[in-house]
Amino acid sequence: MDANELVEVYSTTMEADAEVVRCTLEEEGIDSQISGANQGGFAGVLDVKVYVKAIDAERARAIVGEH
Repeated sequence: MDANELVEVYSTTMEADAEVVRCTLEEEGIDSQISGANQGGFAGVLDVKVYVKAIDAERARAIVGEH
């Protein structure tokens, strides 16, 4: 796996929760992205996922686990 490849570290149906996780990771110096936001009428139904680079995934998962 390429160290810069994006991998999922968190999934939820709540966009606000994903944003909190993204901000927490950013505060820890881990770049992250959200996919699946802005769901319109499907908010709370479809998954919103947080991705980081593969090289940061283990650390990000540890931080998310503490969240």
